[in-house]
Amino acid sequence: MLALDDLQKDVLEREIRAFVKEVADPEARSRYATFLQEVESGEVSEEHARLLAGLLEVVLESGRARKLYGPAGENSLISLFQKTPQGSALTQQANEVNQALKGIEDQVVKKMSFRPSKPGSWVLTLQTDRCELTLRIDRREIRVDNLGIDLA
Repeated sequence: MLALDDLQKDVLEREIRAFVKEVADPEARSRYATFLQEVESGEVSEEHARLLAGLLEVVLESGRARKLYGPAGENSLISLFQKTPQGSALTQQANEVNQALKGIEDQVVKKMSFRPSKPGSWVLTLQTDRCELTLRIDRREIRVDNLGIDLA
């Protein structure tokens, strides 16, 4: 269960109600009605955690959270997103990338490049005096794509 604070509850209730008004599919409306009941109770079940994460992604990525609820509302929703399975997975990915970056902390960076790979995806390459590290970054993940070590 994900516990909601008063601000999160208020924002989510508004967002779900606004979303449900636009949904024509009766099955989806029913699913969101159950989800809304959980939000109103202040706890979201694991069953609805994916719906919660999806809603938070839209509200946060679109800028709607900051525009309508200000920095405090946005930060509260970011904190909540990080507690969802999707948010936890992103945090884990960031931790893995940070581990890879620790491996080059004391090396001399010779070259850095950042380039688009495909729509919504980028590649960051760091070349040091002892290795080359390539990170792939897109909307869903950040990961170490390649690590080449100069053993010479």
